[in-house]
Amino acid sequence: MIKLEMRKMLHTIAALTDLGNEINSSKDFDEVIRTSLHTCLGTLAIPKGAIARYSAKPRQLKIVAAKGLAGVVGQKIELGVDEVAKIAARTRPIKLTAERNGLAHFVRRNQEMFNKLRAHLAVPMIVQGELIGVIYLSEKLSGEAFSDDDLTIINTIARHIGLAFYNQRLIVSLKRRAEENRRLYKEMRQVYHDVVRAFGSAIDLKDAYTKGHSDRVARYSEAIAREMGLSGEELENIGVAGYLHDIGKITVDRAIINNPRPLTEREFKELNKHAVTGYEILANIRHPWQEIAYMTKCHHEKVDGTGYPQGLRGDEIPLGSRIVTLADSFDAMMTDRPYRVRLPLEKALNDVERNTNSQFDARVVTAFCRLLLKELNGASRERIIIPMIGLKFDRAQIVSQLEAIISQFEEISLAV
Repeated sequence: MIKLEMRKMLHTIAALTDLGNEINSSKDFDEVIRTSLHTCLGTLAIPKGAIARYSAKPRQLKIVAAKGLAGVVGQKIELGVDEVAKIAARTRPIKLTAERNGLAHFVRRNQEMFNKLRAHLAVPMIVQGELIGVIYLSEKLSGEAFSDDDLTIINTIARHIGLAFYNQRLIVSLKRRAEENRRLYKEMRQVYHDVVRAFGSAIDLKDAYTKGHSDRVARYSEAIAREMGLSGEELENIGVAGYLHDIGKITVDRAIINNPRPLTEREFKELNKHAVTGYEILANIRHPWQEIAYMTKCHHEKVDGTGYPQGLRGDEIPLGSRIVTLADSFDAMMTDRPYRVRLPLEKALNDVERNTNSQFDARVVTAFCRLLLKELNGASRERIIIPMIGLKFDRAQIVSQLEAIISQFEEISLAV
């Protein structure tokens, strides 16, 4: 069952990555839409489907791409004003064989066309509250009903394709504005991050003690990287590596992960495989995942060379991995685990200081301490670490502790 879930997860991530690459390619737009439809159908083993583009004048849906259906491209479906509004308001796919929610007349009126399309589901493509088009899907090849996970994936893909239509329309009309482009790009990146966060949450579900761990590690990692002056794709990739650093645990027995007793040597070996397994999962997906995959593989390496799985030292370990290592360890200290309760903040910082230059990179530790100090002093507009800790502590003592750590290691940080 675990292997099946892992394969499905890998297949879905790969499909969404391929779809994003296709939509952002410089290929002919009609070819992009046809390929996007094939990706959508292939992801969930759906044999037949079509994409219709909406135009307001006249109000109609025009089939622009199809697979497994002959003679449907160019066919049109007329829409009433109320029907456009009702479809645009839908947040879930419309089940055409059992529609009872305000669109029954629309379904009956176009039943002949839907039969020709072998349509079982109609998936509205909505961008900024506006109807862009509809994807029509037949039943799955297996005959199984669409699960909630299937519908979530379909909605995500529909949103991607809808954004492609929206962007193309802006290009054709020559009215694309820079701010609108940034907003659309941000929305597309948000979809990407929503998918990554969803997988991070799925990983955390295996561990009863670490709910939200992947999200916190990602946020800590991004904040530390930003404090170190990183930005753009490099910063984004480190955040994604934070979310997915434990993806290999999907293959580890839940009983080992949640074991309240000290692990046996065999159990340790099994648990420690997750770094390599995670790399193997992510490395099969094309750019930018190779870099992210290697970061996740190295998040248990130590700068003194005593970590695993490769025993890398210092700068042999990717900077992103060194950042995730500290974020991961700090969150582990700050949360209850099967083998101990969370540590007080001052003790956690003592552990960080003691393990600097052995487990942790001094530059990363210095940046982390600067970040935490800024949050305590109100010098940072964003508060990332303090709100997630959820502990009471002596502010003056922590400030003094942080200043001492920064003073101890800042020469190393400045020298690089």
